[in-house]
Amino acid sequence: MINKTSSIEFKKYGSTYEEHLSSKDNNLICRKLNTSSQVISHMYCFSCEVYIELTEGIASILIGDSLDPEKLETFAIHHYLKIEANKYFNIIPLSQEIESYLITPSNYNLKTEFLNPPYVYKPIVSKLKIKEILGYYYVIKSPNYRFKGETHKHYELTYVDHGSLDTTVEGTTYTLNSYDLMLYGPNQFHTQQITINKSCSYLTVIFDMKIIEDDMILNRVFHCDNELHNIFNKFVKASSNSLPYSKTLMLCYLQEIIILLTQHDSSIDLKHISTGSMQHFQDELLQEILDYMNSMITEPLTIEEICHKFSISRSSLQTLFRNNLEISPKNYMVQIKLKKSKELIRENKYTISEIAFMLGFSSIHYFSRTFKQHFNLTPSEYAKKIYK
Repeated sequence: MINKTSSIEFKKYGSTYEEHLSSKDNNLICRKLNTSSQVISHMYCFSCEVYIELTEGIASILIGDSLDPEKLETFAIHHYLKIEANKYFNIIPLSQEIESYLITPSNYNLKTEFLNPPYVYKPIVSKLKIKEILGYYYVIKSPNYRFKGETHKHYELTYVDHGSLDTTVEGTTYTLNSYDLMLYGPNQFHTQQITINKSCSYLTVIFDMKIIEDDMILNRVFHCDNELHNIFNKFVKASSNSLPYSKTLMLCYLQEIIILLTQHDSSIDLKHISTGSMQHFQDELLQEILDYMNSMITEPLTIEEICHKFSISRSSLQTLFRNNLEISPKNYMVQIKLKKSKELIRENKYTISEIAFMLGFSSIHYFSRTFKQHFNLTPSEYAKKIYK
């Protein structure tokens, strides 16, 4: 975060005030400054206290006790400034142009020193932009499905929800399993096929994107962690939402996914360094609870039983799930039951009523209603869609 000049950290360099100084009443000299350059090549150092009054635009101040680049600090300018004597400083315009007044005593000594290397302000701008989503499809393909391939001028994302999908990109074959995703770049020829005797369901998103460099996200398979998986769920939910700006949210979620993919390699190293013993304990505990819940998926498992088995309070269990999965334990249980129901429907061995009973739903009507709320189609509609 950026500190402001009104913060306690700025006190070693000066202070702030709110009322405009009158140069006539205080025997001061006032100079108007218009600045637009965001490259700071020199610094000012006055032998006396000076004042800076920013009157137009947004700016920060680069300041320090010496010219050592490692020790210079930046502060967002908030209120008018009084700078102590013998401090090196300059003003950095954050907006296109700024107007300020430098107010000094009539008698002063000024040193202007070159800064080596110059300070270059780096504005916060987007390095990528999702211009448009051209299409998004959730499909379920039967065993032995084969797509001969295509090439187009857009980006295309494939996210496997369940099953296994082989894809060949410019002569190289990759396998995507559950929760894996891959990006095809513009004009990349790609094929898709299912080589195992099980169906595969996956999400496809075709979009236009402006990105400085895409080498780190192409020609590789990414496995989605909980964070990415949750964003995909939000994307799908927004796609069927009629609220204002829901489609804009889809663009935001897709952009967040792409950004996380570009950070993938760095985030792995960072997590490895920063993960402490407490987080490690929480990760292990959470995984044990998830494994247990999955093993009890056909049983009428309650939250109280989970708390008792793992000697954890209900509130602590809620916090563990919220912090790591962004979902409550109860809703997670519903999600895995629904996911299991899709697997059972694909097997085509049981009726919808039998599946509802096997997974502990109180009635087929409740099961169908819950299924449709999550997947936007009924279990029967899903079954018809599988092998069409």
